[in-house]
Amino acid sequence: MKRGTIFFRNTSVGCLVLNLSTGGAGLAVESDVAIPLAFELEIESEPIRRHCIVAWRLERRLGVTFESDRMQRPASGAV
Repeated sequence: MKRGTIFFRNTSVGCLVLNLSTGGAGLAVESDVAIPLAFELEIESEPIRRHCIVAWRLERRLGVTFESDRMQRPASGAV
C-alpha cells in the first residue's frame, strides 16, 4: 500500500491506496470529511496528480476511475 493525498476545494485529505491499476484505484480515506464525486489524487513517490471520479463508496472506502488527462505534480510538492 502507498499513501496518497486527495485534493479538492482548497482541502487535502490523507488516504491509503489499497490497490492501483491503469484505470483506477481503491482508496481508504483517513477522516470523515465528505469527499466530492471528483477530485485530484497524488500518490507518494509518483510525479503526477490524477483527476479521479468516484465509482463507488462504502463508509471510508472509495473506488475511483482515472480520467486520462494527468497533471504534473506542483514543483513545490503538496498544495
